[in-house]
Amino acid sequence: MTEGTSPAAPAPPRRGRALGWLAGIASVYLLALWYLDRDKHVLSRLGDLAGPLAVCALLVLCSYLLRYQRWHVLLRVQGHPVASWRAGLVAYLAGFAFTASPGKAGELLRIRYFSRLGIPSRATLATFVYERGLDLAVITLLGTGAAGLVPLFGALTGIVMVLLVGLCLLAAWPRLQALARAVIARLPGPRVRQLCGFLLDGVCGLRPLLRPGLTLASTAYGAAAWLLTAAAFAWLCHCLGIALSWQHALAIYPLAMLVGALSFVPGGVGTTEAAIVLMLTSTGAGLEVAVAAAIGIRLASLWLAVVVGMLAMGSLEARPDP
Repeated sequence: MTEGTSPAAPAPPRRGRALGWLAGIASVYLLALWYLDRDKHVLSRLGDLAGPLAVCALLVLCSYLLRYQRWHVLLRVQGHPVASWRAGLVAYLAGFAFTASPGKAGELLRIRYFSRLGIPSRATLATFVYERGLDLAVITLLGTGAAGLVPLFGALTGIVMVLLVGLCLLAAWPRLQALARAVIARLPGPRVRQLCGFLLDGVCGLRPLLRPGLTLASTAYGAAAWLLTAAAFAWLCHCLGIALSWQHALAIYPLAMLVGALSFVPGGVGTTEAAIVLMLTSTGAGLEVAVAAAIGIRLASLWLAVVVGMLAMGSLEARPDP
């Protein structure tokens, strides 16, 4: 592929199939909630926390503004400024409709909507990969406050470091890119080769973003966004009567998200909640309140994101293509 051209995106999955997959995950989640509520009365406990959960949702929504501002800056740096901040925000939020996917790959739906704003797929993909890498670094750093609660924290950190170093080397080293393309060319199946080639083009597009000042500013945006979500979790625990040190209060949720991300379970559904419960109970919290905290913060983060994404996607799909 020649320099400056945009890669051809692989055909996106049918939205009906994606919606069916999301509905299946949500159904299993609701079934699990119903099962837990039989003995633990989780739903009734959450019903008494409508006010605190509303505060959590507000903090999470504020974090979305910070996350999008980072995208706005990164797209401008790549030479593709978004003319309308509001239109770009809606396109960004639409990606959350399928955030409950392995590696959040469903968020690449943004390619469709940013393309309407004149943003090439290569820039959107590179921004997505850059964001994922920075978020892995940020949640790992924030999670160090609760490292003692997870025996395998060192191994998790090692995996993250290998991934980040690998991304940087692949983005900056043309010979490694050529080797990766040669490997992809030998993969079975044209669709697999097309998808892997598309993702590789996104990684190769990271090079203009690997600047110290830009990376520092982008990390600051990500840290502020994750701290808002961590603060929402800390507030929910406080309202549930769970006594935590400030280090644990701000570190448990990011660390649980890291566990969920590295599990490759769609959206970290189940694995993130289990990590939260295990860490909370290890600090002395009761099982019932720990489960309530885990479910509550996931409703105010993951599932709130899905709802917001669906609303944004619906509003964009209601408009004709320009």
